[in-house]
Amino acid sequence: MENFYLEPEEELFSIIDRIKRSRDKKINLIVPNGLSSLRSIINLRILQEEALSLDKSISLITSDETIKKMAEESDMDVLDKKEAPEKEKTDSWPAQLMTGGRISPKRITENNSEKVLMRDIVPPHQEPLRPIQEPVQKKEIEFEEPEPEPEPEPEPKEEPEIKEEPEKFTQEKPYAPSFKFFTAKKIIATLIVLAVAIGAFVLYFILPNAKIIINPKKETIKFETAIAADKSIDEINEENSVIPGQLFQIELEDTKEFPSTGEKEVERKATGEITVYNQYSSEPQTLVKTTRFISKEGKLFRSQETVVIPGAKIEEGKIIASKKTIKVIADQAGEEYNIPPSEFTIPGFEGTAKYEGFYGESEKQMEGGVKGKVKVATQEDIEGATEVLSLELKQKAQEEFKNKVPEELVLLEENQTMKIVESESSVQPDDPAENFSITVKTRVMGLAFKEESIKSLIQENIGSKISENKELIPSTISLSYKNVEPELEKGLTRFACEVEAQASWKLDKEKIKKELTGKNEVDVRRYLSSMSEIDTAKVIFWPFWVKKIPSNQNKIKIVVEPK
Repeated sequence: MENFYLEPEEELFSIIDRIKRSRDKKINLIVPNGLSSLRSIINLRILQEEALSLDKSISLITSDETIKKMAEESDMDVLDKKEAPEKEKTDSWPAQLMTGGRISPKRITENNSEKVLMRDIVPPHQEPLRPIQEPVQKKEIEFEEPEPEPEPEPEPKEEPEIKEEPEKFTQEKPYAPSFKFFTAKKIIATLIVLAVAIGAFVLYFILPNAKIIINPKKETIKFETAIAADKSIDEINEENSVIPGQLFQIELEDTKEFPSTGEKEVERKATGEITVYNQYSSEPQTLVKTTRFISKEGKLFRSQETVVIPGAKIEEGKIIASKKTIKVIADQAGEEYNIPPSEFTIPGFEGTAKYEGFYGESEKQMEGGVKGKVKVATQEDIEGATEVLSLELKQKAQEEFKNKVPEELVLLEENQTMKIVESESSVQPDDPAENFSITVKTRVMGLAFKEESIKSLIQENIGSKISENKELIPSTISLSYKNVEPELEKGLTRFACEVEAQASWKLDKEKIKKELTGKNEVDVRRYLSSMSEIDTAKVIFWPFWVKKIPSNQNKIKIVVEPK
């Protein structure tokens, strides 16, 4: 800890300079009564700020009540004069240096002895404010000899002219004595004073500002409005409450198998196809309807229509059989006629040469033969399967819409329509089948719109919904939809929009600024609490020492929340 004894007329910049040059972090300032430089709350705050910026702690020791009071208001440590330590016999030279702006001797330590340069000693005609105490240790004083004044130059003698090469010479400028009026220390001191003045001006005229955060009173409003969305317009039609829409379309197709649920007593004959070969002659052969064909398993089938088998071809003396595929049906009902691929003969040609020349073969199994109670696909089975598959396709379309429709658009589920483009069943109603398959192709359309368009439309037409002394808070608008009537083939949809929002009382910011200019915090709170339009308010002064609203209205900011 270091103790600084201040002079009765010591200036503020002198005190700051001494603090800066001190190596101690904690400093006591012993202040004499009536020290004018510290009888200013501004100077005390500047002194405190400078100390804090240097990471130093200062305390004032004084019996001057005025300085004590101002120091306490500036949050400075203050001790009574009685607590001051005894003044050391040897005061620091820097105090002599700054006292009254005089220049004091410099200390230069060399071999544990101090030297003082003669040029730094106070001139005899400048009396110090108090006698300088001599330290106990002997000092060596070096006298710096003054620079000798230059003797006047003798007038140049005329030299005989040398024609070959004349001698060139320069004449030195006459000596002009220098007046060391603006010394470095005086310049520094002046700059410090200017910096302090500019800092004080900035602190008390430029920096101070006030922020008033107001939360106005609010009420909830609810109403319903009819709106239409149309893909054929690009701008909001406020007069007719129509907003732009965007049409989206997706086509999907899928096939799925379903179980049959019906049961029925059925006698059904198996059916299939047989390829009939003519290896008998080059003449065509007519086979009438119901011509019999017997498989190698002994099962009888009949042709379902009259057909003509082309004649065989003869190439290089060989007969090349011709062929034709015909449809056949079992002679009797029953599952035993569902035979696998087989070979067939025509019993009507038996006993003739044609019996060997005409024959048949099947490449697929005969199917459909049944007798008794079996599972059948009813009409309800087919229709229900078609509806289920269509709904699944619509759900897939909604998932695809989520990826296809931009986030800023709203596509209501009620605003989507599905049309079955094509539907096909693998069986007919009441056909025997344990399972059957359905294929459905659908087209799903949806009309999307921007909720921001609706909110914009509401704000434009809100005047008839609330009183003149209130205003809508856009951020509180909540929307819901009902009675959706899509006409997507026309690119149009109509719906009812239920609106719920909050409205706040209007505030005249400029009037509030004018009324609060120059008022302190108590008056500001009293004024704001008297306004019926305000629910809560908060006042923020900046910097921390500001205690009232600035006189400059540009330094006052009013924020209304929420907005």
